[in-house]
Order: sequence, then C-alpha cells, then structure tokens
Amino acid sequence: MGTIAELRIYDHREPASLRAALDAGRAELHAIDRLMAVQRPDSDVSRINTHGATKPVRVDARVVEVLEAARAVSELTDGAFDVTVLPAARAWGFTTGTPHVPAVAPVIAGFSRVAVDSAHGTVTLTAPHAQVDLGGIGKGYALDRVRGLLRAHGIRSAYLDLGGEVATIGHPPDAPYWRIGIRHPRDPGAIVGTVELGEGAVSTSGDGEQFVIANGTRFGHIFDPRTGMPARALVSATVVASSATLADALSTAAVVLGPVASGAALRRVGAEGVFIDSDDDGRLAVAATAGIRFHRLEGPTQGEARQGLEE
Repeated sequence: MGTIAELRIYDHREPASLRAALDAGRAELHAIDRLMAVQRPDSDVSRINTHGATKPVRVDARVVEVLEAARAVSELTDGAFDVTVLPAARAWGFTTGTPHVPAVAPVIAGFSRVAVDSAHGTVTLTAPHAQVDLGGIGKGYALDRVRGLLRAHGIRSAYLDLGGEVATIGHPPDAPYWRIGIRHPRDPGAIVGTVELGEGAVSTSGDGEQFVIANGTRFGHIFDPRTGMPARALVSATVVASSATLADALSTAAVVLGPVASGAALRRVGAEGVFIDSDDDGRLAVAATAGIRFHRLEGPTQGEARQGLEE
C-alpha cells in the first residue's frame, strides 16, 4: 500500500501467542495489498480495470466486501466519495509521483458504473472508461480486517497505524483514552490538536502531502467526482468512527463536501469530525462536531477553533 504499518499489542501473555497474533495481522495486510493495490498489475482491482468492461471478473470476497462498503458511503455522501476517480488521479500525475495540471479534463464514470454481484463474487464495469481505485477506503478496510484478527486471537488492547490511519482495540495501559495527533496541513512538523479515542478508528485526509501548485493555486490528490477536479472545500478532514473503513472513506468525502454537509453525513452514521480550512496566508480555521473529544493546540498563527459544528 506504499506506506508503513505499525501494530502494537499490550498484553501480559506469553510472547509466542502475541507473535502469532502479530504475524496474522501482518499476513492480512500483505494479502489485502496483493488484492487491492492498483499499482500491482495482477491484483484483483487491476484485473477489474483491465477486463471488467468486457466481462464479469471473479474476485476475492474481501474485494466484494470493500466495494459494497464503498457504495454505501457513496450513497451516504451523494457521490462525494467515489472509487472510480482513478482516471483523474492518473491524468493529474498523482499515480506516478509527477503531479501536474492535465491538458484535458478527465472523465469519471461514477460509482454506479461498478456492478458487484455478491452471490457470484464478480465485479463488472458498466462503462468502458470506468476505472477503480480503492485508495480512499482500502487502508481503513485493511485496519478493520487486522483488528478483527487480533480480537480473534484474544487481544484486548492494541494500537494499529497504517500510514496515519488508526484503529484501536480497548484502551491503552493505565489510561482511559488513546490520544491521536492531527497533523498541521501546512506545517509537516506540527500538529493542530489531538483527539481522544476509546475503541474505534481515526482517519485524516487532505492536501498536506500530495499536491501540485499551479499559478499560485494548490491542488491536492483528492478529487471531486462531480467535476473531475481536485477538491478544495477543505484542506484537511479528520473523522472518528467505530469502523476504520467508514472513517477512511468519510474523511475523503469530507474534503469534497466541506464542513456543513460533512457534519450532516457524519451524524447519520454516528461519526464525529474535525474540519480544517486555510486562507492564502496559511491561517487555519478549525471546526469540530459537538461529540468529538478534540483538544486544540493554541498558537499565534493557527487560527480560530469552533466546537459544536452540528448546532
């Protein structure tokens, strides 16, 4: 998945049983990468993109499961989350590490063009230009899978981090909450604040790491499926949910929707969020939903924080 995984278990059992749990988690991460990485020509997702417009493609049950979850979030967000944005990511050079403004606007097929047959375990693309990328939901799904395996091994306290996406089991030793930092979207060495989390998941999306600046405008790697252009409603969105799959997809959608529409979507599934925007001088405006345990780090240039966005 092009990132680093950190799996931490807190338990007093013998090392061999803990090692078995960690090995199971590591194996699952590698398996999901082989199934879903669009960079792998033999992955299930790449086979969908190559053959799905001409015939149903049989895939692993985990690919079916994550595509069904993706459709649910697409419907929840009125299409702001969409796994068919791959043509846009390619046209803008984000898949090759050479981002640039394309000469021709890409065409995005839309999530309704991905037909999943759960009974037969197949996926069909109903438009010839449809292409699937699970980058906006795959890491969260992988975390949920690993967390499930660790629970099956009897683990009661664990911290899982996959490229900044976090999922937890139980609570940390000698503390009631895990404390997760939210990176400053314009200062890589700083954090805006922290969220406190029991057992759950945290995902942050934004334009802080993958972007291109053209004519003084910053364009990130998250696309608005409705326009095919990089989303600019927020510079960063953090979502806290019980499911890492849901948190991952909803944080992506929030960058497209902005704080008000995102807050409404999060309320419908019992999730919480922190939404960050920035002006041309780098000053941040931070808004948070009412139910989140968010602690803002104060600073002279970090802008204004508002709590209780829902109200």
